[in-house]
Amino acid sequence: MKLFTLYITSLTLLHSLIYAAIVPKLAPRNLTIAKRGGEVNYLANCQRISLSTGLDYHASYMTWYADVDRSLHGPNLRPDSMSNEYRDWSKGGDYLHWEGQQQDIYFSDSGVTVQTHIDADAQSRDFTAWAGWALRTSDWRAFDCFKDNGRQLFYWNPPVPDGTDRVISCEAIYWCV
Repeated sequence: MKLFTLYITSLTLLHSLIYAAIVPKLAPRNLTIAKRGGEVNYLANCQRISLSTGLDYHASYMTWYADVDRSLHGPNLRPDSMSNEYRDWSKGGDYLHWEGQQQDIYFSDSGVTVQTHIDADAQSRDFTAWAGWALRTSDWRAFDCFKDNGRQLFYWNPPVPDGTDRVISCEAIYWCV
């Protein structure tokens, strides 16, 4: 009787191993499916608004969240890390042009640089469409980047990381996972 039980148990185990090997190959490989958990980087266009004068200007940042799920729970969740401020001075200090050229984005709090490679026509693509990729040079981790819908990512009242009296209000242009 023990031999029969051992035989049945081994067949069940073999079936489980075969099923585990086949199912991933049958699952769709659509890159636009949202990943659950894990880190996420957002390429964001922001307004910097002075509380004392009301004057504002445009700036771009890359923001990092250790957990993508946390980044989706409302517009006032501050990122775990935020890059230096970037402006396109060839356009009078407007938002950084993310598309069609490599951008090297530096995070002064960690010393990390992330290179972005967003396709030149990415803004014409649909929400959630693949838009390009990014590379964190400290550990050579590559991220796939997707088009966001311009939703408000966060609104940060002073005190802010750069020590100014300027609010940071950011919209998500792309996200990279």
